[in-house]
Amino acid sequence: MAAGGAAAAAAGALSGAPAALQAAIVAAAVVASWAVTRSIWRRRMPREQSELFDHMLDAIDAERETLAHCLHDGPQQTLTAVRLMCDVVRDAISKGDVHHAEEVLGRLERLASDAADDLRRTVARLHPVVMQQQGLIQALGSLAETVHEEYGIATSFTRPHGGWEAEEDRDTAIFQIAREAAVNAARHGRPPVLISLRRSTADIHLSVEDRGGGLAVNGHGPREGVGIRMMRERAARIGAELTLDSAPGTRTVVSLHVPAR
Repeated sequence: MAAGGAAAAAAGALSGAPAALQAAIVAAAVVASWAVTRSIWRRRMPREQSELFDHMLDAIDAERETLAHCLHDGPQQTLTAVRLMCDVVRDAISKGDVHHAEEVLGRLERLASDAADDLRRTVARLHPVVMQQQGLIQALGSLAETVHEEYGIATSFTRPHGGWEAEEDRDTAIFQIAREAAVNAARHGRPPVLISLRRSTADIHLSVEDRGGGLAVNGHGPREGVGIRMMRERAARIGAELTLDSAPGTRTVVSLHVPAR
């Protein structure tokens, strides 16, 4: 509302100005008003919620920066290379050099395959498309592959026995918690990273384990940063319980227990 009021006031005051100048000043008014509104929200928030809010914004900014680099270093440069290689193939065909054309086409095929893999990993960072299409089990298997590829550490997924009855909200929360815990383990723990999902008549149990003690504080139990609190919030939304077990030099285990419904 504040942003809309500022924009309306700016537009009214500049009713006789050129359109480009009006647009620029209105945009500046909206940005300034949003900054003030955001500041007011943060002051009214409890400290913990404010920290979570800051962490969320930082995560969004980091993901955008990572995505920009991925698109620039991956698909953009790949498409440039594809265009140049197509020119080479066209030139070889015009000269009757079929052998050279086939050789370049082979390299082009491998390049396209690598680009498809890069795009799959990039999309997986943005949204669990695999889970929507194939379910939680496949998504967790894909998560293990992605962590291994991105961080270069051994990562495995142990799937539950039998079938899996999907439930969208619950499965989405499980996947998001697994992703947060696995990335934390890859960044701050010690390999291997072990992701496990089990199901019994009593509950669903997700565990993410590594061989480090990165969450321990002076050997006296785990510290809880903003990431852990966000996982706890996700767990609470589905009526689940999140527990941590961390000791220096031994292992760190993040466990999620979801009661059976």
